[in-house]
Amino acid sequence: MSDDFQLKKPSQEGGEGGWALTLADMMTLLLCFFVLLLAIADVDQNKYKNVSESLAEAMGVESPRSRDGSSVARMSISQDQRNIFEMQLEMSRLVGRETDALNIKMRPDSVAIILKGNFFFRSGHADLTPGAIKVLDQIVSTLAKSPYDIVVEGHSDNIPINSKQFPSNWELSSARASAVARYLLDHGFSKQRIKVMGMADTQPMYPNEDEKGNPIPENQKRNRRVTLLVFPPKADTAKK
Repeated sequence: MSDDFQLKKPSQEGGEGGWALTLADMMTLLLCFFVLLLAIADVDQNKYKNVSESLAEAMGVESPRSRDGSSVARMSISQDQRNIFEMQLEMSRLVGRETDALNIKMRPDSVAIILKGNFFFRSGHADLTPGAIKVLDQIVSTLAKSPYDIVVEGHSDNIPINSKQFPSNWELSSARASAVARYLLDHGFSKQRIKVMGMADTQPMYPNEDEKGNPIPENQKRNRRVTLLVFPPKADTAKK
């Protein structure tokens, strides 16, 4: 009985906090795992290797060794890719990865900040809503201080518009993208680092219609958006 009791008795050195340390280690590993999944989403195998090597370096993991014990050459991730990943984390910290107003996604060459159309604009209009201005206020100073280039894309659904102000979705999508761009410029973003494009309904994120040609309202709603593509500066620009 005494031996059984000794087996069940907690260690005097570890005390009751030993399990907490183990749990903390596990949570840290899980966090690193999910950050890795986030970083390699929609990226090819080479990008996967680059990002995994970068994370290993950041966490202090030693370089892998070959069978003869020599250090294996590490494929270093480019500074541009590091900057993209850091920008995504910064934007996510400011506004969250996905809210009622926007969604943030990492691409191989940029960070996409997707501004949801129904939140940022009234139907058939290109003026920013008060809620949209509050959201932009959270990110505009960070973007303005960054060295990054931005392409502002306006996207519409496939529902035709024909008003005096907007004869088609080309004009509407361009006007909405321009409204966001003007707000960035008015708050310190450099006009040399921004481009505006109206895409109309040429690049839907989701099918506007089903196989029978019936509209899918929820998808049409998602396709109405303005996307900020945040790119690292070009090499020649960065040197200036």
